Order: sequence, then C-alpha cells, then structure tokens
Amino acid sequence: MRILLAIASATLFVAAPAAAQTAQPTWQLVWSDEFNGPAGSAPNPQYWSYDLGTDCCGNNELETYTNAAENAHMDGQGHLDIHIENPSPGVYTSGRIKTEMAGSTGFTIQYGRIEARLKMPFGQGIWPAFWMLGNNIQTVGWPQCGEIDIMESIGRTPNLNYGSVHAPGYNATAQYALANNQDYSSDFHTFAIEWSATAITFYVDGTSYETITPTDAGAAWVFNTPFFVVLNVAVGGDWPGPPDATTQFPQDMLVDYVRVYQATSAAGPVINAGGIVDAASGSPALTPGSLASIYGPSLAASENKSLFDSAAGAFSTSASGVSVFVNGAAAPLTYLSPLQINFAIPWDSLLGTPLNVEVMLNNVLSNAVPITLAPAAPSVFAKDGVALLTCPGGAPQPGAVCTLWGNGFGPTNPPLVDGTPAPSKPLPWTSNTCTLSFGSINAKVDYCGAAPGLIIYQMNFVYPAGVVANGSTVTASITIDGNTGNIVLPAP
Repeated sequence: MRILLAIASATLFVAAPAAAQTAQPTWQLVWSDEFNGPAGSAPNPQYWSYDLGTDCCGNNELETYTNAAENAHMDGQGHLDIHIENPSPGVYTSGRIKTEMAGSTGFTIQYGRIEARLKMPFGQGIWPAFWMLGNNIQTVGWPQCGEIDIMESIGRTPNLNYGSVHAPGYNATAQYALANNQDYSSDFHTFAIEWSATAITFYVDGTSYETITPTDAGAAWVFNTPFFVVLNVAVGGDWPGPPDATTQFPQDMLVDYVRVYQATSAAGPVINAGGIVDAASGSPALTPGSLASIYGPSLAASENKSLFDSAAGAFSTSASGVSVFVNGAAAPLTYLSPLQINFAIPWDSLLGTPLNVEVMLNNVLSNAVPITLAPAAPSVFAKDGVALLTCPGGAPQPGAVCTLWGNGFGPTNPPLVDGTPAPSKPLPWTSNTCTLSFGSINAKVDYCGAAPGLIIYQMNFVYPAGVVANGSTVTASITIDGNTGNIVLPAP
C-alpha cells in the first residue's frame, strides 16, 4: 500500500475552493437500519415486525405475506431482500415488515427526513412500496391515521415513482419519472420525504417533485402525530392488476438502508461550493470508482490516515465519527482531516444525473453538494503538475515501458469492489479501450486497468519516439469511452 499512501499524501496539495455554503436545515441521524446482518438472517426484531396473511389492505391483492426468512432476509451484502415467490400457479408469497410500536419494540417519528435507498423489482402485477402509517391506526383506523407513500411503483410503469398522501376525504399523488425511460429496477435510487408541521416534500435522488401543505389538505391534515415505516412488495391488486405471462419470478426488492433524521441546531460539517474534485487532478470531472476529495471546514475532528480495515480487506466507510454519502450510499474513506476528506465514489453510483454528496460527522449531516458522474474521467496522479511516472532507470526514454498511475478510468473486467484493492489474478482491465496520445502520436498501451493491490489505476505504455517536448515536460491525453483527460508527463 506504500504507493497508495504516497499518492494520498500528494493529494493534500490540491488547492481547495474557498467559498462555503451553509446547510439549511441541518439534519441529525436519530435512527437507521443499514441491513448489515449475515446472509439469510431476519430483520432486526427490535425494529421490525410483520404483517401476515392475504389481502391485508382490501386492495384485492394476490400475495400471502409471511414471516419466513425466505421472504424477508439480509442478503449478506448490506441489503434487506424482500423476496417474492410464485411456488405454484396463482400462489404468491412475499414480505411486509413495519416499525409499528409494540411495547418496547419498533420505531416511530413525528417530523424529519425519512429516506431509503432501494432497487425495485419489476414486471406486470408487481407493486413495491416504502411508506408510512400513523401509529394510532389501531385506535382510529385508516384513513384517519394518515398514510404517506414515499415510494410506490407498479410493473406497467417501471420508470415512474408515485409519491402520495392519504387522509380522510383527501388524496394527493405526484409522479417522478426517470429520464430517458430508465427503469427503477436497473439501479439503486434514493427516496425520501422532508416532513414538518407545515409541509411534506417528496424527493427522488435528491430532487424534490411534490410538496403537500395543511392548506392543501384543510381539515383532513392528520400528519401531526408519530408515524411508523412500512416496506413491502404486493402482487396484483386493483391498481397494478394481476401478473401475466410476461411477469418473471422470483422477484426481489433490495433495501440498502432506511435512515431517519430530525432537524437540529447543532453545527454540522460544511462542504465548500465546488469543493468536491478528482483527488488526482483537482478537476470536477468524476466517475464511479474515482478517488475524490472534499474540502470544507469542520469535516472531521482530527486527521486519520489509518482507514484500511485489514480484517475486512477494504477501506472503511465509517471512521472517527465520519461517513460520506453519495446519493445515500456510504463511500470508502481513504483520508480524513478537519479540512479535507478523500473517498472513493461507490461503483453503483448513477451516471449523468446530479447526485448529492453529504458528509456526516457524529450523526450530523453537512450541506448537500451535487456532482454528476461520467462513464470515465481519466486523470493521473502528479507532483507539481507533472505525472508520477515509473520507468526503467528512472528517466523516460523512447522505447521504454513506463507506468503512470491513474484515477477515474471507469469500470473494469472483472469488476472491482468498493474500497477493495484490485486483484492481481485475473488482471482487471478497463472495460473500454484506453488511448494515450502525444499530439498525433499514439503510444502503445500494454496494460490499462486497476493497479493490483491498490484502489487506483495504472497504465503501462511504450514511451514513443518523436514527441515534442516543452522544456522538461510533454503534454498528452488519455481517452477512455469518449472521455478525455489532459496530462503533463516528463519528457525524455
């Protein structure tokens, strides 16, 4: 790991943008379930209980909800899996879990930010939901208790999320469509509400698309009592209709986490405006897997360079009270200090759409700063603006096979794992061809991929003859998947 540590130290000299912005409001984590249990284990019984049986809600649904581990369990990869089976014609089993208070178990919240990161199932007749009900449902019934549907989707509209509220004599729904007809089942997405005494605002991937206020609902506003969380996948029912010949089974709804925040007056960390950049180049261009730097005040209590967890074989996603979230996903941390954090952007981060990055310090969130990721954003680690280059005998010579150390080269085959050093066998080549150009001269690239034993990239290339130098340096460019990064190399 010595090369990585040297590179991590080198990145400390990237200039930090000076302007700062203050988070409004400031959120403090008060409850969460990260679903990190071993594969096959049941949801935490201190938090979750089950709804059981058939057609629990009068919607003419077809599933039977069970408490079997098959239908609601940890997948061992940090997710809750609500699993839907079709064991025989017309028979469907699924899971529906809730945090409704029962004695000392469960959890309720009145006002705050309630958020989950989910990957949906798909297909005609499949009806996943992340929603909330008033904890007084057992005494006042529905709809007097109120219902907040943070995420609902149905198989025949796989690119739409529906956010709704239901109350006595009042129902309101809005839709959030993914761009370019993308399907919610293809990737993880973050769904949230921010709920106060005066409004409920709905979000997908950090973008608000609906706000409901007491003025809208009038006397039907019942959203001023504690509510509990529900996660389930229904099959069939009046709204989605039944499965048909195109519906595939089994199906799974994967839940990365459920987090609940409340507003606080405590001071939180602050990310500078423009303060998220490529850790190698300082450029704002980023891609999944990139090492990135965050700049701002009060990001951590102290410096921490020892973030590699030898037992796990990966960099930690939480250390010294600090976490970094990219659209809610916890990112591996490689360096912490009060003014700078280095982290790796999670591999399953969405492309081409703004994603909020947040720092959490001692359960208090920073302001959210959006980044937009490209398929690749090639850069190189450098000192004083010149790429760190390893060549036989030290100085580069035409015909010598040299190695540069890169960042943001994009996905590899085989794929890499968040925060985990790359294997040496098989070598993880980039999924897309790498080109190294010195003006009109293309270098012969012998290897372009992840650096074995590290979480950066390397490119082995034959230093070409005939390059035009500018004093002791020469300019070049790396192009991967149509994305180009300009670099400066030592001249022969």
